[in-house]
Amino acid sequence: MAQINEFTIKLCSFGYSFGVSQDMDLLYSIRHLPMTNVENYQRYDGRHKRIQNELLSMPEYENMIKSIMDQLMNFVSNRKSSSISVAVGCEEGQHRSVAVVERLAELLSVTCHVEVNHRDLQRTRYDKKKQRERITKRDTKYNQYDEDC
Repeated sequence: MAQINEFTIKLCSFGYSFGVSQDMDLLYSIRHLPMTNVENYQRYDGRHKRIQNELLSMPEYENMIKSIMDQLMNFVSNRKSSSISVAVGCEEGQHRSVAVVERLAELLSVTCHVEVNHRDLQRTRYDKKKQRERITKRDTKYNQYDEDC
């Protein structure tokens, strides 16, 4: 087992609507957590202090981060390799998951080497348009299924 300060934790934020991150040791969904009330939040992402302050001050986020930290420390102490990959996902990978990954990186960098990747942060408007089309098709499909039952 590697010493905790020699351990590398790779953190990845992503959006479920663009597909689930592959090859991760631990995967967390935070789609159920509330969204920010910051005015014009679409102009910012989860790295912006206004978004982080709003989201991370909510008890739901504090509890989730504490839970992830506890699970990570247990996982690391039982791990034989010197690295672990952790993914945190929300719907689009722009705000909630980014803010949580940034906070985790801040907390973990004290004891471990941390690498951060925000997979879907640079998605273009075209990607988001395609995403909305996929969601609409998915919802239509499920609504038709519900009507048939």
